[in-house]
Amino acid sequence: MMLAIPSSLSLSCCCPKICNANVRMHLTSIFLILITFLASLRYVTTYPLYSVLVLILFGPVLIITTLIHECAHLCMSRWLLLERTDTQTEIMLWPLGGYHYCDGLSASSVAGERSGSRGTLKADLLIALAGVLSHGPQGLFWFLIYLSINSGQTSDFEFRTYFTIISSGPQGFFSTVCEQSILLNILLMWFNLFLPVYPLDGGRIMTSAMLLMGVALNKAALLTMLITMLVSLVLFVMSIISFIDGIGISGTFGFLLSIFAVVKCYQLYFMITGGRLRDHKLFGRACYINRVSRPGLFQLSNAARMASTAEGEDDQEDQREDETMVPTETEAGQSSR
Repeated sequence: MMLAIPSSLSLSCCCPKICNANVRMHLTSIFLILITFLASLRYVTTYPLYSVLVLILFGPVLIITTLIHECAHLCMSRWLLLERTDTQTEIMLWPLGGYHYCDGLSASSVAGERSGSRGTLKADLLIALAGVLSHGPQGLFWFLIYLSINSGQTSDFEFRTYFTIISSGPQGFFSTVCEQSILLNILLMWFNLFLPVYPLDGGRIMTSAMLLMGVALNKAALLTMLITMLVSLVLFVMSIISFIDGIGISGTFGFLLSIFAVVKCYQLYFMITGGRLRDHKLFGRACYINRVSRPGLFQLSNAARMASTAEGEDDQEDQREDETMVPTETEAGQSSR
């Protein structure tokens, strides 16, 4: 996710720079690792390696996966010349992924359409897709490691976490690490691509696509909110089922993300009804407010409608001025006397 740099980055700790970008870790990421580790302790007496597996997956594997995702956003934005040498860039890691903060997105899309990709809806769409597509090569990387561990055999490949396999030896343990790492990348790709909620990439992809088709900004926000609520409900039910059945990490991720999405929809609803949509971190950005789209597939966008209304009011004012400047016959007769 790529956003304008916030005024405050509290509740985070500094990490080493990557690709000349400051990296920070939100304290809730450490909280997530602690919660999942404590939940795994119910099996510590019989299967202690399960707790080690949880620490590896929610620790280095998740952090590295998220960093690669955000670096893909960073590389795409630099390739589109959205970032310059004086651009301030920050990567924030948080429990469900990360943020890529960049002050280059403050440019309006009107200027962007004239000068190139900088700040446009198309650029925003490409940057969002870059992060999502980065999980494909990552999943392939873990699959190749799995093949090397199991001599090219995939007959035992499953996304379920079997305690007996974890405890069977190094081959079983590291095979499970690879399986769950592949599942992690699939989940992150699915969540970011098909769940249209801020700050996930799916929200940017869906909203940018609708605005490019000419959907009004407030209606795009309402559609995003409704679709997110439906997907979150399905995701919540599936996460409960998968958690009960013990299908790896999908239950924990699905539960956290569904709750997070509902909270964000609640906030978005009150911003729409309160007329404060321009204050929203996603829908209030310059490339959305000052967008250049071609209305026609759906209806006029808010910007186009306001522009047409302003033109009509200007024409009416010009007509009134012309009428006042032309003297009537009575006024002409009085002036001649």
